[in-house]
Amino acid sequence: MVNPRAGGGKSVVDWPIISRLLNKYDIHYSHAFTEYKYHAVELTVQAIVKGYRNIIAVGGDGTLNEVVNGIFIQKTVSPSEITVGVIGVGTGNDWFRMYEIPHNYEECVRAIKNKRVFKQDVGVAEYYESSVRHTRYFINAAGVGFDAEVARRTNRLKDLGKRGALLYIFSLIKALIRYRSTRINVKVDGKHFQDTVFSLTIGICRFNGAGMMQVPFALSDDGLFDVTIIKKISKLNVVANLPRLYNGTILKHSRVLGVRGKSIEIMSIPAVGLEVDGESLGETPLKFSIMQQALSVIVGEQFNQSKLTAKKQPQLLEPAAS
Repeated sequence: MVNPRAGGGKSVVDWPIISRLLNKYDIHYSHAFTEYKYHAVELTVQAIVKGYRNIIAVGGDGTLNEVVNGIFIQKTVSPSEITVGVIGVGTGNDWFRMYEIPHNYEECVRAIKNKRVFKQDVGVAEYYESSVRHTRYFINAAGVGFDAEVARRTNRLKDLGKRGALLYIFSLIKALIRYRSTRINVKVDGKHFQDTVFSLTIGICRFNGAGMMQVPFALSDDGLFDVTIIKKISKLNVVANLPRLYNGTILKHSRVLGVRGKSIEIMSIPAVGLEVDGESLGETPLKFSIMQQALSVIVGEQFNQSKLTAKKQPQLLEPAAS
């Protein structure tokens, strides 16, 4: 699946290079260009029906998300029979970072040829849009509140034809000026938290927001979400602590809580927005569940999950007082 809009049109410009490399490494393939939103979902379902069991997404995190949703909504075979590879040409490529997949096209194609497979978790998000409940699968991270507002602004700029690595930063600044924290109720595996919250991130992998680490200890195969809750915080404090979002120390901040769990429910009045894998969706009430090691993905040769496991540190959320 090739998304011609990914990376500001970079994918369609670079497709001749990518296709030559696929041929060079004797990877037999058929390709299709996506033409509209959710087209990759449809194309993935069609490919599986035709007998394809290895899918390559050429694009960014959004393209990969659509491919994953196609895999899990199709009824032809079990999703466990499908393997996904990615050639990243998007602006964020956050899922890429988790698995140390090379950004160099030839090295990326070589990784696909070597087919080092890792089984990762898949999240299921239930949300509301126009008072109708919807379901979406995701494999990287979901954001609620401020995260969702930044994604909404970023995606709106993309829809207007704007491109570039600074889009996310521009949207973050604009959202910071206007966004207001909201009182929410979070339930994680039966434990409750209620407070005025600035942002909430639910992670399977560690990176989101074009390189931020809001869930710095997440493991993608442990059957648990890592959740980072940033309570109400001043805008000046947000700006001053931006480095913490990139260096993985955000959980050390006094206004930040971390928790792990399999099942998450979020309620708020007024409603707050949701994004998954960078894609803007609906709003609260929200439910999240996780399927452990449900998808086979191709990872980089340098990826070592055991090193990540050694660094994992538990963060516990205490139940709210009754």
